[in-house]
Amino acid sequence: MRSVSVLCLALLSVLLSSCATCWRGGIPMRKYEEQAQWGAEVDILKTAKDVTIYRGLAHPKAQRSLYANQVKAGGWMEIQGFKFYQKPADDLPAGTAEKVLKLYCKSDSHQALAVKNTCPGFHPDYALVWKSGGTQRVLQICYGCHEWKYFGPGGTIHTDINEPAYFDGLMHLLPRGKLQHKFRASAEDGH
Repeated sequence: MRSVSVLCLALLSVLLSSCATCWRGGIPMRKYEEQAQWGAEVDILKTAKDVTIYRGLAHPKAQRSLYANQVKAGGWMEIQGFKFYQKPADDLPAGTAEKVLKLYCKSDSHQALAVKNTCPGFHPDYALVWKSGGTQRVLQICYGCHEWKYFGPGGTIHTDINEPAYFDGLMHLLPRGKLQHKFRASAEDGH
């Protein structure tokens, strides 16, 4: 009987770990992160006009062959160290960028950046890009790590996306399914 219980616990732990993402969440932001985030919010509210959304290529570590095929096919550009399709994501509803930035500007959409040992590494699925005063601003969003990374005039702010913002907001605004469909279509087309 004891061995059956141990076996059941082992199976349960395998099932739960296979369902988990690398996001652990739940860590409140520290004071310096809150102050940096407030600066980003002010900058975004003042400057975010003519925002363009780009989709990222496949993950270079988690989807190596697909990523290699996408890079080889061309039609990409680099934004803050990561490759994105050159063609903007123009199939999203009007106002999507504004809604994503509004969600980002809510302080409760963020949590302190947690260490993630099971992630293949931050790799943005989307980038929102705009310019103000000749300076480019970029908000990158990584679905695998549940992270935001904002590049503005004050530097880089990198935080976790809290669970409600991720599941109840972001996933509806920038659906992951469309992103994965784009990857599959690109692979099937040889792009």
